[in-house]
Amino acid sequence: MSLTLAWLLPALAALFGSVLLCRLAMRYAVRLGFLDRPGSEAHKQHTRTVPYGGGPAMALALAVTLSLAAWVLPLPDGSGLLPWPMLAGAAWLVVVGLADDARPLPPRLKLALQAVVCAGAVSFADLPIDFLRAWNPVLAWITAFAWLVLVTNAYNLLDHADGLSGSVAVVGFCALAGGAVLSGDAGAARVWLCLAMAMLGFLMWNRPPARLYMGDAGSLAIGFLIGCGTLSTTFWPSAEGGSPLALLSPLLICAIPLFDTGAVVVKRLRRGRPIMQGDRNHISHRLTRLGVGARASLGAVIALQIALAASSFQLRNADWMSGVVALAQAAAICIALVLLETARDHG
Repeated sequence: MSLTLAWLLPALAALFGSVLLCRLAMRYAVRLGFLDRPGSEAHKQHTRTVPYGGGPAMALALAVTLSLAAWVLPLPDGSGLLPWPMLAGAAWLVVVGLADDARPLPPRLKLALQAVVCAGAVSFADLPIDFLRAWNPVLAWITAFAWLVLVTNAYNLLDHADGLSGSVAVVGFCALAGGAVLSGDAGAARVWLCLAMAMLGFLMWNRPPARLYMGDAGSLAIGFLIGCGTLSTTFWPSAEGGSPLALLSPLLICAIPLFDTGAVVVKRLRRGRPIMQGDRNHISHRLTRLGVGARASLGAVIALQIALAASSFQLRNADWMSGVVALAQAAAICIALVLLETARDHG
């Protein structure tokens, strides 16, 4: 069987499996009372009761799809599954997220549980950054750990509006799949593509107005996996004479979640509020205050993230001048986001 079919068939299975399992999760969550009610947390702006369950449904669809694909459609190099520390870490974060969705955990405990998972992944999944590890292994470990914790939380915090975190994650997983293809890693490409398609299946029920939420059970695991992906994917093919500017690719792939997290943290610090206390100063809240509708704001954020992710590919084999142009494009988008953050700043 061709490599294209070995990617395409599992991706379609992940898509339709996610659509079906999310529908079942929605039904049973309502029966069990596993619901997100309006006003349950300060940063949430929905006005209707919405069932949880999208996170576990996507996880189950992905687990079944990748397991069957590894058995029925093996790749030539025998790959096709994530390293076990990544799988175990993602599974653990689904459990932590479920507990938090059922009854909110203290923020410090939640962060500590994430830190344990991230430390395990960096230690056992061989994630430390190669160019730093050659110079200072301890610094490489600390940097990789801090990055993984940051990205995990950034995607979690971005999950404050219908379809937002999931849509941005689809762009991130597609970028990782593209990076894996260019690096010749067929197994990783299949995994990231299946993740993107499983997320698309969930978005069928999560687009505005949402009928299902993934909850922390989904957003924590997604952020963790994208963080792992940006650490494990080779963006700088130095052996092929690629540009070292490609090392900035992970920042561009995760730009919207990182910017949103940074902006709200700065605002909370400036106003003397606890940084772990939710509020309504996230990007979707600010767009709403500017009079932008839910669908329009979602489309705008997706377009910005696609442009930023595209810039990351421009950096891969760019000469210095082309790299500067790509970075200037990314900088222009970030400046636009800064202007958005300062517009009608009364949140």
